[in-house]
Amino acid sequence: MKLKFVLSFILITTICAFAPTAMQAQTGNTTPANDSLPVKGGNVQFHAEGRIDSLEKRLRGKTDLKGYRIQIFLGSYQDAKNVRAKFLTNSLGLQAYIVQNAPDYVVRVGDFKTSLELHKYLDEVKKSYPGSLVVVDKIEPPRFPKHK
Repeated sequence: MKLKFVLSFILITTICAFAPTAMQAQTGNTTPANDSLPVKGGNVQFHAEGRIDSLEKRLRGKTDLKGYRIQIFLGSYQDAKNVRAKFLTNSLGLQAYIVQNAPDYVVRVGDFKTSLELHKYLDEVKKSYPGSLVVVDKIEPPRFPKHK
């Protein structure tokens, strides 16, 4: 009985040791033997405790940053693309966004967190786009310069 147990243990240990190498040979995978088995595709499911799941759902969308933008155009999509392109070539260093305002499209510029930041550029934008107006909108977070 003891001999059968020892032989079974040795056989199972040997099979486990060579199984990843055998699987790689069958699938043609050339990854090193110490990596995990090849993954072909499948489904990954995350199971979280109910409190964690409800916290995530409550906080979803809370990271939207509210601020101001300057709306410089309202009209068709093709015209909005042209106005955006023209604005970016005469750039003040501001981003320009096309947003659908059904059935039309608007071009909004800038990502201002405060009205003080906004008024720094508003007069300059109004020189080229006299009909522009201030809107409260979701804005992009500030970008930090990359270190070289």
